[in-house]
Amino acid sequence: MHRGKRNVSGLTLIELLAILAILAILAALLLPSTNGGGKARIPWCMSNQKQIDLGFQVFAGDNHGEFPMQLSVTNGGTMEFVQSGKVFPHIQNISKIYDGHYMGILICPTDLKRNAATNFQDLNDLNISYFLNSDVSTIKPSASVLTGDRNLEAVNWPVKSGLFALTTNIFMRWTDDLHSRRGCLSFADGHGELVSANLNSIIRNQPLSTNRLCVP
Repeated sequence: MHRGKRNVSGLTLIELLAILAILAILAALLLPSTNGGGKARIPWCMSNQKQIDLGFQVFAGDNHGEFPMQLSVTNGGTMEFVQSGKVFPHIQNISKIYDGHYMGILICPTDLKRNAATNFQDLNDLNISYFLNSDVSTIKPSASVLTGDRNLEAVNWPVKSGLFALTTNIFMRWTDDLHSRRGCLSFADGHGELVSANLNSIIRNQPLSTNRLCVP
């Protein structure tokens, strides 16, 4: 029998792996998990923080590398609001950069205790899931934390809302509230990380020995 040549138009292995990777990411964003979606929705949470981070990066780019928490109100910053421990004044300050961005980026998808605000004018800390490091540094940006999940625990006690002085000698970890003893962080250079047992090593590696965190 004569066999004609077959034109194979199937996917290559690399193309198949790429498609599977995309499907895995979509599943992580859309499917619930046994812990309120905590593990499955980590990519979503990391994406939120990277978008928030980008807004601060743009501000710093327009202000000689200074973040709003490091400039006085008279110079367009929010330095005077740091002592209150509130996060929302700093977000409101750069809200124009987001250009009407969906308010949901301020809420971790597993944070059932927080609801997204309808607009930046009415924003308060009950509409935010992420802490903000007011002492974020550009000296060593890849190691300096800018934002992170609010469910921090210090020496076996949950960190309360307000201003928290994070020092390198305090034992820190995550509570079970959001991502099952794991958490997401974004850094001054714009990258994000999923962090678990290495939280304390990241804290010790920061360029400053003390960082004041505004915790919502």
